[in-house]
Amino acid sequence: MSDRSHETARDPLIAQHEEAEIDARRARRAANLFDLRRLIGGLFLIYGAILLVLGLGASDAEIEKSAGWNLNLDVGIAMLVVGALFLLWAFTRPLADQLEDGEQPEDDRTVAGAPAPTGPDAAALGGSETTRRRPRRDRD
Repeated sequence: MSDRSHETARDPLIAQHEEAEIDARRARRAANLFDLRRLIGGLFLIYGAILLVLGLGASDAEIEKSAGWNLNLDVGIAMLVVGALFLLWAFTRPLADQLEDGEQPEDDRTVAGAPAPTGPDAAALGGSETTRRRPRRDRD
């Protein structure tokens, strides 16, 4: 390795940035792991599979108890479908991505969707690029 690569390897700012990236990856993984859509979907799949098995092995007497309808089989299939939809939703739109989309940069002091302030309020937010307006020439 060259001297320059040794300098960057020992640079505290680079090490701090790498640690921040590792922490961000851990936070993303934790957010996705404990996403309620995954937990609920998994429970629906488990209970749906149990009811499906019970429905497949139902006797004629059990079916007659429910007015001739194999309730365990039908509800088990419905629960499997709902569980699959929950898991599909959780895997196609991960929670970590949705949380990142909702975050604003730290230096942005504006409210999303709010009109840009004018007059004395604009002076307080003068450093924000989103609130600066060009002077109008038609006011002369």
